[in-house]
Amino acid sequence: MDVVKSLKPGKNGSKHFVECCDAEQQISYTTVERKHKPPKTRTQSLKQPTALVFLRVGFHEKDMQLAVKQAGGKWQPEQKAWLLSYKVAVELGLQERIINR
Repeated sequence: MDVVKSLKPGKNGSKHFVECCDAEQQISYTTVERKHKPPKTRTQSLKQPTALVFLRVGFHEKDMQLAVKQAGGKWQPEQKAWLLSYKVAVELGLQERIINR
């Protein structure tokens, strides 16, 4: 992460944080830094087994729909796709049905 902006106490944008202090824990802000996080890419998020992916399953594939549902999949009507963890999709052999969104 790169620091985009550092604010000194009392400068515009930091006054809110200077005024905010936790009397109970005796914490006050002396400087405020705003950082940009790099966006996650699709390939990075799929490396995590708990990442959720959309699956394409045909309307006529009732057995496949049942298998996905029993594995914990949830139907997403707005996307017209099933939502399931990447790990389970791989275990079921459904990698080719993953929709890139």
